[in-house]
Formats: sequence, C-alpha cells, structure tokens
Amino acid sequence: GVCHSDLSLSNGTMRVPVPAVLGHEGAGTVLTVGEGVTHVAPGDGVVLNWAPSCGVCFHCGIGEVWLCADALKGVSRLHARTADGTDLHPGLNVAAFAQETVVAADCVLPAPEGIPLTDAALLGCAVLTGYGAVHHSARVREGESVVVFGIGGVGLAVLQAARIAGASKVIAVDVSPAKEELARQAGATDYVIASDT
Repeated sequence: GVCHSDLSLSNGTMRVPVPAVLGHEGAGTVLTVGEGVTHVAPGDGVVLNWAPSCGVCFHCGIGEVWLCADALKGVSRLHARTADGTDLHPGLNVAAFAQETVVAADCVLPAPEGIPLTDAALLGCAVLTGYGAVHHSARVREGESVVVFGIGGVGLAVLQAARIAGASKVIAVDVSPAKEELARQAGATDYVIASDT
C-alpha cells in the first residue's frame, strides 16, 4: 500500500535518513530466514510490521502492545548499502517499495490465509490504525455513534471497525461524493459531503 506517511516522508514533511527506500505497508513471500527464525519459513506469505512491539516493556507486559515504549527503536536500523558503499536506510523499518527487502524477524507476521498479499499489505498500517482508533482509543461500544472524517484507507478501516464494534450510527464525512458507495459498503449508515455543510 501507499500510506500518506510515505508521501510525507518523500516530500520532507516527515524526516527519514537519506538515501532511503520508503514503503511501510507491505506484504510478500519469504525468500530466506535468518538463524533462529522459526515463526515463518521460505515460501510463507507475510505482512510486514513497521513498528513491532518489544515484548518486555511495561505496556507490552500488560498487553497494550500498541503503546510499546521501544517499538520505534529499530526505525533507524541500517539494512543495506548502495553499490558505492553509501548507507541505504529502510523507511520505517520495512522498505516495501523495493523488489526485495531485509527486515528484522520481529517485523514479520504470517499473512492470513486466503487474503491476496496485495490486500494483506494494508494490515501493516491502515487497517490496524483504523482498528486501533476504534477499539483502543475511542473504545466504541454497541449502540454508540461514530463520525469518521476522511474516507481514505484509514477512514475505511475505522468505518469497518465501528460497524464490527456494534456502533448504531456510523457517519462518514468526506469532500468527495464518489466515495459514498464504498463508505456505505464499509459500514457507514450516513454519508455527508463536507463541502455541503
């Protein structure tokens, strides 16, 4: 996937060491694994995780892995060099825009069976961001109402997560009338074109 964060990294709004290979919503097939890696094997479909939890900090210890204090420590890990020896940095640990990438074992999760890898890539950022907003931040409960501003990848994931959580009214707001049908398919009960209000 192409997350808006990748656009922000490429235009300098967010900073990353350069030169860099961007792309953090990724999925693919394992070619080889390092010594001691047992949770995936060559040939397995995987989703790449740009912010893996450490498993040992306070938040990981109480099951709040999305608040891991050490999740971003690996962001500046050096993974490669160019032909002339220049350090080549993976944008947000993953470098998913490359044909092949090398990632730490804790950045690799088995892909769900039956989902095309092109779709599974969204699980690495957009889907989990939307799900996390509904279930961990807003803690939406059955019968509550939800308003979602912006119906991009994350917004669609929020709509779906709100529907799954049992929200009775899920209002999608966007400037584009063209997104209404998709928003309703994702769970919107109402659609507001922002320029109309």
